[in-house]
Amino acid sequence: MKRTILLLFLAFHIYTLLAINKYPENPYQSNFNKAYQLFPNIPRGFLEAYAWHNSRIQKLDPNQHSCTGKPMNIGVLGLIYDGQNYFFENGTQSAIYSGYSIKEMMQNPETEILAFATLYNSTITGNMHIYDKLKKLAAISEIPADNSVINSFAREAMLWEWIKFLNDPYAALNYGFEKYGIDEKDFFGDNYKIHSASELILSETYIKNTEGDTFAIPKSADYAPALWVAAPTCNYGSRNGTAVSAVTIHTVQGSYAGCISWFGNCNAGVSAHYVLRSSDGQVTQMVLESARAYHVGSENPYTIGLEHEGYVNNAAWYTTAMYQSSANLVKDIVASGYGINALRTSWFPWAPTTHYNASSIPGSCVRIKGHQHYPNQTHTDPGANWDWDYYFKLIHPTPTATVLTATSGTITDSGGSGNYSNDERSIWTISPPNALSITLNFTSFNVENNWDYLYVYNGNNIFAPLLGVYTGSNIPSTLVANSGSITLEFRSDCATTGPGWEASWTTQMPGPVTPPDLIPPITSIQNITNWIISDTLLYFTDSDSGSGLKNTYYNILNSQGNSWKGYLNKGFLFDDFETITLSNDWTSYVGVWSATGQNLIQSDESENNTNIGIPLNQNVNDAFLYHFSAAYSGSNSNRRFGFHFMCDSVQKTNRGN
Repeated sequence: MKRTILLLFLAFHIYTLLAINKYPENPYQSNFNKAYQLFPNIPRGFLEAYAWHNSRIQKLDPNQHSCTGKPMNIGVLGLIYDGQNYFFENGTQSAIYSGYSIKEMMQNPETEILAFATLYNSTITGNMHIYDKLKKLAAISEIPADNSVINSFAREAMLWEWIKFLNDPYAALNYGFEKYGIDEKDFFGDNYKIHSASELILSETYIKNTEGDTFAIPKSADYAPALWVAAPTCNYGSRNGTAVSAVTIHTVQGSYAGCISWFGNCNAGVSAHYVLRSSDGQVTQMVLESARAYHVGSENPYTIGLEHEGYVNNAAWYTTAMYQSSANLVKDIVASGYGINALRTSWFPWAPTTHYNASSIPGSCVRIKGHQHYPNQTHTDPGANWDWDYYFKLIHPTPTATVLTATSGTITDSGGSGNYSNDERSIWTISPPNALSITLNFTSFNVENNWDYLYVYNGNNIFAPLLGVYTGSNIPSTLVANSGSITLEFRSDCATTGPGWEASWTTQMPGPVTPPDLIPPITSIQNITNWIISDTLLYFTDSDSGSGLKNTYYNILNSQGNSWKGYLNKGFLFDDFETITLSNDWTSYVGVWSATGQNLIQSDESENNTNIGIPLNQNVNDAFLYHFSAAYSGSNSNRRFGFHFMCDSVQKTNRGN
């Protein structure tokens, strides 16, 4: 039987435990902790910040090559062993400084982390300011050490991501370090407004850093919200009169900063028009749209390329912020007069896993698509984790839905008794007032297989839960929308139509409204006049002249000599902390806990995330009553307490769920 945890915690200087957590559990935390023990000059959290920026603290697969030819980041830290005479080979240097072999570093995450920590530790002293320690960490990143505009910007973009991580209370909570309070404005100076903006429109001609290095003109000539960091002319060419007619979606297989730096390397011979950051969707343009960037081989002359930070095998890089920013950019391209139709986005259900060379689809009809969807390519980015349906909805303006409010009726595609049209996107919402559920039955269905689709949603919009996606000529089974509304969205591609579909709907409406029960229930309990010292039966009666009781709550206690306790394995927890010592049922994990004056006390104010837990079986019913009282005191200004129940673990972040 599953045992869950009822957790009571008391905390001082705690930031929050209840927010949605974007940081996954760190499977290598013990390895990082060992590095900090060996090298106390390294501030706790710095190594995790480096790993988060490069790999999201996941061991990177050395076999997943970038479509740009960018050197591979390897391991948990994303180190470089072959910089192709451009990137700093911090993996190789870590091996030299530590004495570990490169093979051992690649195979063993602990060895990799300790080797890199050895290299980093050699660059810092204990009395060094934290700003300088950050800059020393940047100095052993893969970004070349020169002060060119591109690499200065890339280095600072990387530092910006590190500082955001170190200042994030959720990252601190998850990875066991004290939240830093680094002042970004102080650290970056005038460049703060560049790095902090997901979208930026400035009138200044130049931005300079404190050393006087000139950053590029921040205002993009093609897309106003983008930064402008020009790639060298060796990495792009002329379109030679070829008109722009498509947009290519890429995944970097690396970081935003690393990609920008790589596009500044003439030996790379690659570029894209835009690079997008995962965390906030910041856009940097590196090649004008009028020029031919080198990003999709033989298809370069007519395409605009967008490189998205991240890795194809980890969906965490594809954030809502980056999707929205990328869609805004594509909408601007669509509106720029190239003749690209937003409907021609690769929205098909099979789009994430389709490679053109293997299937010859989607073909030239689709104009906004992935690297994997072009002929003569060997790469499969943005891959199976890219949500093409969501991306399409962000790019193409949602048509106004036809709203039907009748409790029953018949609905057909736009063609009625004839065929529907090409390049169609139509939406219908059936939403009778006060409906409990809607049942949809199809009487006919015939659309172009694998190219035209009907999407059906359980709700009143296209972002509601999906009931099904249908194509071909098989009639869908009966669908029931228990939300009280059902939405149908039909999409067709650029060629070949069909007779379409027809369906009828019926509605379940609520019955007569029952008036509220205003009569309170009555409980009578058997009168007891003497102490009971042996097993006995106690009778009580619940009665209600109204609509009746839904749940009866009762508390069973067991005498344990000098205290009364509940039955934990039966779902009863009771403790009034009468004894001067805690019962063995409680487990103290962090903090100094005691029972005094019928109170549970935590007295260590030096800890900022104390906790104590007790196991409780909560699988014996489907309704629960919790009652507790709590108070806090102490000298610190940030005092908080909380109560966790239905938890899976006392020691995991957010107690497991």
